Amino acid sequence: MTTLSNLKISDRMRAIESMVLSGDPAADIGTDHGFIPADLLIRGVVPFAVMTDVNEGPLQRCRENMQSLGLDPSLYDIRLGSGFEPLKPGEVSTAVIAGMGGELIRTFFEDAPYDLSCIRRFVIQPRTHQDELRTFLTESGYRMADYMLARERGRICEIFSVEHCNAGEFFPDNMLVSSFLLEKGDPLLAEFIDHKIRKTSEIICSLGKAKKRNDADISIWNAVLCQLEDIRRNI
Repeated sequence: MTTLSNLKISDRMRAIESMVLSGDPAADIGTDHGFIPADLLIRGVVPFAVMTDVNEGPLQRCRENMQSLGLDPSLYDIRLGSGFEPLKPGEVSTAVIAGMGGELIRTFFEDAPYDLSCIRRFVIQPRTHQDELRTFLTESGYRMADYMLARERGRICEIFSVEHCNAGEFFPDNMLVSSFLLEKGDPLLAEFIDHKIRKTSEIICSLGKAKKRNDADISIWNAVLCQLEDIRRNI
């Protein structure tokens, strides 16, 4: 049974929660265990939460957790569905999308069943394709509102929030490391860039050992490595 004393909120989850707009309803898309909206409700950050998932199994686990925590059922709703489909236009100010692949998250925005301008903020924690998703969003009419790094189970997670650009605004963020993150000077930034450098070096090494060596690809990745090393020297 999940109780207040054993509700485990990790640094990653705390970072996500810190970006949720206070005082307004929020949604957790792909909620799984429902711990993030549960904690937001318990602490009074949001007055109402919608929890969604594409599979019934996680939703049942979420229902059990809400009940065992003693949360008033009038404070939340649990719905089956993918992406933004289960949400009614305008019912939440923040949509949290965390713990899934960046490519899948991108499809949620591309396939949205209505104009997403009715949602003020999107808090996103992609597990893969983070840079590609960030670039896609900031080139699709969204601006970066916040960006944090958090350690969980030995890896560094990227959490960022985006909002709709105002009239005349356009701030694409397509650098190898987010300009927003560089300006913020996150305490995990150096370690984060070091990890990117190691992964890039591994890719170059793998390409160099390939039976069908592609010098053009190696050249591109070497350029990426040089840029990352230059960023690392200047932080």
